[in-house]
Amino acid sequence: MEIIKKLIICLGIIIISTVNNINAQILLKGTVLNAQDNSPLTGVSIYVQKLKKGTTTDSKGKFLFKLPEGKHKIKFSFLGYKTIEKTLSLEKNTNSITIYMEETTVELNEVKVTAKSEAREIREQAMPISVITMHELQGTVSDVSEVLSKTAGVKIRASGGVGSSSRISVRGLEGKRVGFFIDETPLNDNTDFLDINDIPVDLIDRVEVYKGIVPAKFGGSSMGGAVNIVLKEYPPTYVDAAYSRQSFNTHKFSTVFKSNKNGYEAGIGGFYTYSDNNYKMELPLQPGKFIIRDHDRFEKITIGGGFKSKNWWFNEVVFEPAVIFTKKEIQGIEYNIQEAESEANAYVLSNHIEKENFLIEGLDFDFNNTIAYTVFKFQDKAMQRYTWDGKKRPPATIYGGEIGTQPSDVNNKKYNYSQKINLNYILNKRNSITLNSQYNYAKGIPSNKLRDKVIGYKTNFNSDMNSWVVGLTHEYNSLNQKLTNAFTVKYYLYSMKTLLSDFYGISSIPEKIDMKKQDFGISNAIRYRFTPEFLIKTSLGYDVRLPSESELLGDGFIIVPAGNLEPERNTSFNLGFMYDLSYNRNNRIQLEINGFYMQLENMIRFTGGSLQNKYENFGEMRTIGGEFEVKWDASDWLYLWSNLTYQDLRDTREFEAGSSVPNPTKNDRIPNIPYFFTNAGLELHKENLFGGIGQNTRFFTDCSFVEEYFYDFEQSIYQERRIPTSLVINAGLEHSLYNQSIFISLQMNNITNEKVLSEFNRPLPGRNFGFKVRYVMK
Repeated sequence: MEIIKKLIICLGIIIISTVNNINAQILLKGTVLNAQDNSPLTGVSIYVQKLKKGTTTDSKGKFLFKLPEGKHKIKFSFLGYKTIEKTLSLEKNTNSITIYMEETTVELNEVKVTAKSEAREIREQAMPISVITMHELQGTVSDVSEVLSKTAGVKIRASGGVGSSSRISVRGLEGKRVGFFIDETPLNDNTDFLDINDIPVDLIDRVEVYKGIVPAKFGGSSMGGAVNIVLKEYPPTYVDAAYSRQSFNTHKFSTVFKSNKNGYEAGIGGFYTYSDNNYKMELPLQPGKFIIRDHDRFEKITIGGGFKSKNWWFNEVVFEPAVIFTKKEIQGIEYNIQEAESEANAYVLSNHIEKENFLIEGLDFDFNNTIAYTVFKFQDKAMQRYTWDGKKRPPATIYGGEIGTQPSDVNNKKYNYSQKINLNYILNKRNSITLNSQYNYAKGIPSNKLRDKVIGYKTNFNSDMNSWVVGLTHEYNSLNQKLTNAFTVKYYLYSMKTLLSDFYGISSIPEKIDMKKQDFGISNAIRYRFTPEFLIKTSLGYDVRLPSESELLGDGFIIVPAGNLEPERNTSFNLGFMYDLSYNRNNRIQLEINGFYMQLENMIRFTGGSLQNKYENFGEMRTIGGEFEVKWDASDWLYLWSNLTYQDLRDTREFEAGSSVPNPTKNDRIPNIPYFFTNAGLELHKENLFGGIGQNTRFFTDCSFVEEYFYDFEQSIYQERRIPTSLVINAGLEHSLYNQSIFISLQMNNITNEKVLSEFNRPLPGRNFGFKVRYVMK
């Protein structure tokens, strides 16, 4: 752990050397409000031209600024509001101001533009969306999934501790059905080496959760929803470094440096995560027997850089290289595993280009390229196995192996290329069209020579997979901005070429796969605003999801290929109501209610067997559900929130998959998916609670309740394959110093040490703690 010690020492030196400089500054703090209704304005630009120094307001409309003593002309600007310039004389104590900005209407190319906070604008789009703002992410010691799992309709399906496999579930649909994006760039094809928790919360501006319909501009074939992580826009010079220490010997370090000069911008960042994950768990197959997880170590290093130019013909040209290194031990649950482990390395290069008024007036052009080369290794060659009592057993074969019936020495290589083109054209004040093209190519080069040796013939072959999704959207906005309608059509095309071998059959002759399939999708979303505070939205869609490479080809050791998978098809309907009222500068209430229906065909489901695991087209599934969410800024120091979700997913197959045998589970609830859960929390925040200036304190607590559900089909009231009811309570404290330059956070999760099980009866960590220190210079 020498690397952690060195990082902490470096961080301490940076902080100490900066404090002296901070003390020489004068503090200006203030709030920027809408002059009409006193609601806070988020993202207002505050700039001192003489010093070439700026900042922006937070989600509460507040800002803190360090300036030299004396007179300063300060400019407040925000799209859709009249710009304000004020000359202030700063004295040797704290200076406080309140700025009231008046709305204005601006004609840009005959398009009316009015201003709101970006998060609120997104929530008020026609499709159902939840937005997690930077304010809700602040103070989080652990990761993004912790915040996401408290959102209405969303659950994170983790299988263990830090670094364990996890999936995002939106309204019961999960895995590859839910799109994963960073700044609208699709990453679903890269989630074998990049996880949503790899992105430190300190680098995130907001998280957008789309439920049901996914905007065509995102690209790809997601149909259950999407999660889009929007990264922060940094000031011209910025340094951010953070270190956290958590239970089970977990260490996390992240740092970002960025500099901007004369239209050129360069930055570099790195993230490091290490955990032993040595928490206590009860064995699912041996009730009453507890063990300490002793083979679940995880380590990950990510290093990335970026170069941006705004001086060339394009408005913005960006190049971003990154490397990712991951190592993970395999923890046994049903039986003891002591040697199996995996390793994944990835090398990525991305390019992004933006151009407004591209070729013709009113046409905006976005272009993204990503090239990735990945190497995945998995070793399962142990020459002996162990029981939980430490007794030795022979391996799976004479060549070794702990997992399954055969050993593995996997060395899979893969080349990925993805390209996204987005064209947006404003026709007139009321109409615009968007064309999106998303192309993906993946070439797999698998190798498992040890398994080939055991079976006696080659079992893995090279593959080529292409997919192309094109979406066209027409958006209409009425002149009074009350009605918005977005109509979208999509075209899907994918092809696969490979050879599939019979892993457990008697034939050594591989089957040739050369398929090409196409499909289409269509959706429409409408939003109507009755009053400035109240609106209704509804959407209807028919979407398609193409099978992923891992579903079609397996992973080369545990999951076998399934080359005959059909695309999933989903028909969805949503009806929602939103009420958002700011009745004075410190009080705001937001209410949202949504009802939804989905009918999924050709559902792709992971199935296990005595000899092999694979994905198969399960059949049909119907979902009916509802969500309720309320957020209330009760005062300038108290914030409360709550939500609940009910989702009833039912098996509607007439017959067993691939047969004419009547389905014994028809109309039964789909297993392994929670059907009722609720979250609630509160936050107390106060400036300079302990005296001094430039300080802010936040205390927050929340609880999450999940009703009991089955992890297999319910065939009897006496069935014991159940995930028990759980109530998890968390609490945390964040204190910032020197005008939000230093942050210290403490957090305790699962305060009552509740027994929590996840999918397929997997034990999750009990009570755990976290400490985090962060330094920001801007």
